[in-house]
Amino acid sequence: MTMTMHKGALRPLSLLLLALPCAFGHAAEAPACHYVPVATLQLRGSGDVWQPTVDGTINGNPAVLLADTGAASSKLVKAWADKYNVPLHQNGAYSQGISGTSVNYVARIDDIAVGDAHSGKTTMAVLGNMGKPPGFDGILGANFLLQADLEISLAEHKLKFYRAKDCADTYLAYWSADAMEIGFGGTETGHLDPRLIIEINGTKMEAIIDTGANFTSMTRAAAERAGIKVGDANVERRGSSTGIGDARIDTWQVEVDSFAIGSETIKHAHIGMRDNPPQGVSYRTPEVLIGADFLRAHRVLIAMSQRRFYISYLGGEVFPKRKPAVRAAPL
Repeated sequence: MTMTMHKGALRPLSLLLLALPCAFGHAAEAPACHYVPVATLQLRGSGDVWQPTVDGTINGNPAVLLADTGAASSKLVKAWADKYNVPLHQNGAYSQGISGTSVNYVARIDDIAVGDAHSGKTTMAVLGNMGKPPGFDGILGANFLLQADLEISLAEHKLKFYRAKDCADTYLAYWSADAMEIGFGGTETGHLDPRLIIEINGTKMEAIIDTGANFTSMTRAAAERAGIKVGDANVERRGSSTGIGDARIDTWQVEVDSFAIGSETIKHAHIGMRDNPPQGVSYRTPEVLIGADFLRAHRVLIAMSQRRFYISYLGGEVFPKRKPAVRAAPL
């Protein structure tokens, strides 16, 4: 999860999603609704710890891009820009992540291509430093992934994009009649990475769906609000984690009594806990990152057109207990 703070706004990356000649709707419920699939991204990754990446090109050069709904904006990694001699300029901007702050550079890009989507000429931020080599060349953030409605199907290794017309009151979870509907909520309801309210041990917390996070986790401050403290019998040290910035932050695993999202409650869930970031916790920091452990067992539609989430359980264990040796990937 990253946030960008800057003095002057960059022109946002806006990839042109090409509509496909097909549509579906629920004629009996809302005959005027047209819900059109416009693109599908095939994700790479496997195993318990994996990053959902896609193959693309930047200025015609190959690039591996992380599909990260937890990042508000799309960015390049400086190592990739240096490899292909892309000129960089400083603009006074910086990004904040779980392990600190990174100075941003600016690059002028002729084209980014991902599947059938092309950006044309655009300007992108470039991350100046990360705690360790990230394993990808750039990040496709919320300003790309949430231009349209986004269906997340990690079980199929796919992201699917839809455009809605006249579907304001239509139930959009076409794959299941039992999917939960949860409205956007929290302090950042208008933010590019929309929030929802969940409960851990009965304590309400603000969360985001974060495809860039391997595991679901909460901040130490949020855990303490729920009465969970380092040193408790149900809190186990899990090493440290890095991301944007130079610091390493301590991480733990907590067995919580309950994790509730919408009408679904998961008992005795094993949730990550990460130390508060070095820059401190602000109201812009989501308390909970809902990661791939949850998403592999669920199908999620982030319906930007309706400002709500559709979530359905697919089966299997949601929050398994992790081994201490598992390395957390950058967020």
